[in-house]
Amino acid sequence: MKVKRYVADDLPGAVQQIRGELGPDAVILGTKEIRKGGFLGMFRKRRVEVIAAVDDASLTKARAAARSLAMHRQALAERPDGRQTSVAAAGQGDAPAATGVATLVPPQAARERYAQQPSPASRTEPAAVSGLPADAKPAAAGEAQPAGGEERDELVRELRAVKELVFRMARQQTLGAMPEPVAHWSRRLADQGVEAGLVERFAEEMRSRLETAEIGEPREVARKILLEWLVPFAGKGITANTRIVRLVGPTGVGKTTTLAKLAAEQTLTYRRSVGFITADTYRIAAIDQLRTYANILNVPLEVVFSPSELHRAIQRLADRDLLLMDTAGRNYRNEMHVSEVNALLSPGENAQTYLVLSMTHKYGDMKSVASSFAKYGVDSLLLTKFDETESYGAALNLVQEFGFSISYITCGQTVPDDIRVFDPEDLVRKLLGE
Repeated sequence: MKVKRYVADDLPGAVQQIRGELGPDAVILGTKEIRKGGFLGMFRKRRVEVIAAVDDASLTKARAAARSLAMHRQALAERPDGRQTSVAAAGQGDAPAATGVATLVPPQAARERYAQQPSPASRTEPAAVSGLPADAKPAAAGEAQPAGGEERDELVRELRAVKELVFRMARQQTLGAMPEPVAHWSRRLADQGVEAGLVERFAEEMRSRLETAEIGEPREVARKILLEWLVPFAGKGITANTRIVRLVGPTGVGKTTTLAKLAAEQTLTYRRSVGFITADTYRIAAIDQLRTYANILNVPLEVVFSPSELHRAIQRLADRDLLLMDTAGRNYRNEMHVSEVNALLSPGENAQTYLVLSMTHKYGDMKSVASSFAKYGVDSLLLTKFDETESYGAALNLVQEFGFSISYITCGQTVPDDIRVFDPEDLVRKLLGE
């Protein structure tokens, strides 16, 4: 058996190559999309890679037919009278006559035969290759071509990347020309993981304030700017009239432990009767972990496996002042998982939903999760593991990009001590390295 790899602009083109070289008995083993060429990793062209195979007997037959066809066409090209012949049969892969010379067809008969053949738009030659996927049919005339739109979208994204690269280089040059205090604090924010656009905005505002009538020590000016950015987004925690608090977020951010901290705070500090609801039935021992906390705090626990059971669980805990609900940690880059959790977040009586994110995660991952939940109306953050990082810029990025309020932060494993209401002053001190 002969196996060969082909790269073409599209699947029909690859099939035509396979048919011409391996014959109509070739089998497609696999296809995938690749990108080739480009400049500095951008503007790469979308191509299709196809792996095809054919058994030795079929390959020998295909090569013999190809050689015979080539000889036949060469003989026609060398005819001194220049008369045209019909090679329709040979073009379809049939072997020419044994004499090597095709039967001459009068021009009128040739035109009639051509008129009886299917038009190029209706031919589906690639389907003749066995193993071709069913969705590889050429688009009908006038039908929209989705690939073109995807290529345009890809080109737009790459142009934006180039634009951002140029802006970043310009920002670096501008930063070098700034006064030393402005450059110093701008670099400090960049080292803390603050997004480049926010660093540039901070630098321009700080330089403007230092150059105008506002007099002050540069650190104090930087502190005031950051406080102005953060104070409007400081949450107030669980309010007195809140009935249900729901925690959502990816795996490993500490939702269950945080739920226990909130329960202890509300029970011991505010003297409210609390009930637990958990929908985290995916993680091993998740229910046992929350049940342990429930036993320690003397709090009832209800387990729900579907949105239809949630209402009954709430009714069974009707005598409780506050219900704290844990949800499953899933891969929330998957839209289906987000919609599953959103089904549990139907509007309820005085409900608050907190998106729990860990400060130890990369901002790109936090941003992806945040964007998935923001479109479902989640607008409050609970940030965990402040004690496990020295980079705090992600908190500022989330506030400025999505307009989230930050209600709580956690800074350790101790229940209930290591949780507190978000304080903008504390975050600014961390950002400035105080």
